[in-house]
Amino acid sequence: MNILKRNKMNIFVVLITIMITVTILYFNVFRFYGYKVSIGENTITFVRNKSEFNKTYKELQSDVKLKYSNVIVVKDFTLNKVKVDDDSMFISGNELKKVMLKKFNIVVDAFVMKSDNRKIACVTNENQGREILKSIKDHYNKAAKLNSVKSVDIENKIIYERIKVSTGELYENSQIVNEVIKYNDKSQTPLIGVKIVGNKDESQIIHPTTVMKPSSEIMSGVNKTISKGIDGSKIISTQITTINKSIINEKLLTSKIIKQVQNKEIYVGTKKPTLLVEASINRPSRGSISSPFGTRWGKMHKGIDIAANFGANISAALDGTISYAGWESGYGNVIKIDHGKGVETTYAHCSVITALKGEVVKKGTKIGEVGSTGNSTGPHLHFEVRENGIPKDPQKYIK
Repeated sequence: MNILKRNKMNIFVVLITIMITVTILYFNVFRFYGYKVSIGENTITFVRNKSEFNKTYKELQSDVKLKYSNVIVVKDFTLNKVKVDDDSMFISGNELKKVMLKKFNIVVDAFVMKSDNRKIACVTNENQGREILKSIKDHYNKAAKLNSVKSVDIENKIIYERIKVSTGELYENSQIVNEVIKYNDKSQTPLIGVKIVGNKDESQIIHPTTVMKPSSEIMSGVNKTISKGIDGSKIISTQITTINKSIINEKLLTSKIIKQVQNKEIYVGTKKPTLLVEASINRPSRGSISSPFGTRWGKMHKGIDIAANFGANISAALDGTISYAGWESGYGNVIKIDHGKGVETTYAHCSVITALKGEVVKKGTKIGEVGSTGNSTGPHLHFEVRENGIPKDPQKYIK
């Protein structure tokens, strides 16, 4: 029994060995042998066997005679047995037929297609030429991106002259079209000029203009924007004439407003500033004056202190523009208002600032709240009036 098992195992091993040997022989001895196709000393391609080559060659001759007229086939190629390194070098079928058509000596009647007496390509007939021109016109028509097209015309004189030519000089329509377009793109004198006339519609933004309006409510020299403006839009219809990808003429046809523009409006202040000697200054906060203008503790007190409750309103003493609103050493939270003609008022030690820099304020408008920020011993408003930078006694002007 054991002997039988051993014999079976030996037979199996022998069979596997034979299969591996045959496979190695096939790949290394038989598989990569084929035939080199040559014309003179030039190698054209490689084929696996002669019968397949001959079959394809006969098919090619039949195809050529059906497609072309007055076909002359010169059999000047040779087949020599060779061993190649890679069997991917072998070709067959339609791939082999294409190589034969391009490389073999096959002469046919054809036409040379010319544009203004310059050669474009060799074509089998005028029909092929018209198909090529149509594809070129379609290419430039698409590139023009027009909404509607009135006409697409070839600008050149196209002629066809009979010639005898090798099939290797005959190309597919797509190849010829691509070469013509490539030449046109880089040449100042294109082979084919395609003139296109059509309409193009496009949306355009209408940017707002700035309208300046005088206002007697705002101090002279101060501008206030009351409307930032909103873009509008319109549809422009234009007749466009192009040659290839270049616009040679534009003609406006219609312009239709889609969205009305809103202009930017700015008030320009015309109000003349009141001279300080004529001014009647509002009291900026309720409360008694706890410290007057003048020398205090050996130093100049440049304003007055108005004792008031924490959080009490602070209002603008005169019409003006907020020139500063923020923190300043000693003053704490401080607001400064420019009233024009060199007149400025200052409001210090605020707990809250409600005005913004650049804001135009009227006399009596709330600008902040009383506090005790900065160098302060308790809630109060430090109020200053300056004329050309020189401190003035506010009590002389407060009504």
